Amino acid sequence: MTDCINDIFQQGLILQAFQAEKNILIWQYIGDSKVFLESQEKNIKQLFSFIQQSAQTNFILSLGKLFDKPNNKYPTRCILSFLKMLDTQSLERIEIIETTNTIKLLKEFNCPEQLIFSVTANDKSLFPKLFASHFNQRYTGILLQEDIKTLKVMRDKVEAHNEATPSLYFDFDTAMRLLDFATEVITIFGMAYHSTIWKTDKFSFIRSNAKRNAFFVKANIEALKSN
Repeated sequence: MTDCINDIFQQGLILQAFQAEKNILIWQYIGDSKVFLESQEKNIKQLFSFIQQSAQTNFILSLGKLFDKPNNKYPTRCILSFLKMLDTQSLERIEIIETTNTIKLLKEFNCPEQLIFSVTANDKSLFPKLFASHFNQRYTGILLQEDIKTLKVMRDKVEAHNEATPSLYFDFDTAMRLLDFATEVITIFGMAYHSTIWKTDKFSFIRSNAKRNAFFVKANIEALKSN
């Protein structure tokens, strides 16, 4: 595996998916305790309000990085850059490490038969090209594009800039649909070429790791409740 592909996969996809999951959880934990936190003294309310707003900014920026556009002048570690690299770089000498579980995942995610059959093909460059083609097609789908548009409006007009626009809202379901797509790309590629399990039977290890890293917020809220 080339260093460049690994760099985008590790730092561009996995890291940003994890950061988005972690900050969404922090945002949720505080939201779930809104009534209790509103009853606290001013300093505590301000602290958790700041943490929640920061978490919102962070998860929108992380999602924005995942669904950014490729840039020839300033290369971006986004999903489209990753897929483009798989489609254009020769991986004909790179063996798929985990064929059985990769095929299982492809079936679980309802991927096309041609992509499934390519896992065991003699031509090692076939799988990454079909993988890129499949997810590029999914990426351009109407529903996903609507979610990406919503994300970018929120990022560009609220988080990155301070435009005088009507009130904008980025709902939880939109964030999770975008994260699920990114996690699917990570899961299949990670299993095929790294023999790493990121998601199986609807259990996400990225989400599980994020929960451990976001638990400090829930723990502090519970400590307040016990006083």
